[in-house]
Amino acid sequence: MDKLLYTAVSGASRTLEAQAIRANNLANANTAGFRADLERVQHHQLDGVGQPTRVLAQTQSAGTSLSSGAMMATGRDLDVAIQGEGWFTVQVDDGEAYTRAGGFTLTDDGLLQLDGRLVMGIDGPLQLPEYRELEISKDGSVSVMPAEGGLTEEIGQLKLVNPDSALMSKASDGLMRFDGGVAAPQDEEVATVSGFLEGSNVQAIDELLASMNLGRQFEVQIKLMKSAETLAQAGNRLVRGS
Repeated sequence: MDKLLYTAVSGASRTLEAQAIRANNLANANTAGFRADLERVQHHQLDGVGQPTRVLAQTQSAGTSLSSGAMMATGRDLDVAIQGEGWFTVQVDDGEAYTRAGGFTLTDDGLLQLDGRLVMGIDGPLQLPEYRELEISKDGSVSVMPAEGGLTEEIGQLKLVNPDSALMSKASDGLMRFDGGVAAPQDEEVATVSGFLEGSNVQAIDELLASMNLGRQFEVQIKLMKSAETLAQAGNRLVRGS
């Protein structure tokens, strides 16, 4: 009975963790640039007397789906999307991090930012002067026409990277990082398009169906726990009766 109960508890715990991942994905179905989390489970075989017996589910750190999201036209100058593979670079406390979100804003000092983090250019954080017109070209070059008019001038270039995804992992803040904090080099092959945002790659229907299936699995595990309790009570009665 203890083995049955332990197995059921292990399964229920894994199911709850998987439900949390699915719930987070659904909550970010409309978050620009969001990359869906993937549950990862490894089987763990327990050795019994004579032959291996039980196989339990052991949850691993969540993976990340790197498929592209749908392009959404906004017409806003500071909205930028990456076409194909690649990442924008933002400044974080421990160096650099990478994202597909491109809904940039400006600070009062003209610094380009994303969700409160400075957006990195190839020479450091990008700072824009007061301008009348703004253009972000395909290679990430940022050009402005001064507020007083005149010729358009290039003031910097977005740092666009495309490292090996196997060397990156998603942190709790939703940004991608290298394991060990290594900074990725600029990749001239990464292309951007201005006036667009890339949507989340979450497939809402698939996530909802997966959540429903996980709910059913959890109910099965609870029933197994109750069965283990019933068997234990029956065994105790037999022992007392003897």
